[in-house]
Amino acid sequence: MSGIALLTATKATDAATTAVGLAYVPGIYEANTAAAFLFRRMGVADGLLVTSFSVVVAITLVTEVASIAVCARRADAHLASVVRLVGYGVPSALFAAVSMYNVSKLLAGIEAAQLF
Repeated sequence: MSGIALLTATKATDAATTAVGLAYVPGIYEANTAAAFLFRRMGVADGLLVTSFSVVVAITLVTEVASIAVCARRADAHLASVVRLVGYGVPSALFAAVSMYNVSKLLAGIEAAQLF
């Protein structure tokens, strides 16, 4: 799986679990104040789409520019793959962890509401 695909998948999972939590679980709120402001202005669905797309584009741009810079400065371009591994891997791991946290909050909300 490419780094961009992994990044996009994990960010989409983060956005989806956030959307479900904000829509259906009482007491759930967006912890990121900038995102919360945007959600109030645009709505949750549009705000999540804009923020998620922007984050993926920004991370991709920074990672690819850094990779190109490493290739241009070093004769051995093998470090470019390390730059991509870190550039895509670290944010993907973070988004996966946030998604798992969101799922735990969703399950706690379902349990508290005694839906199952």
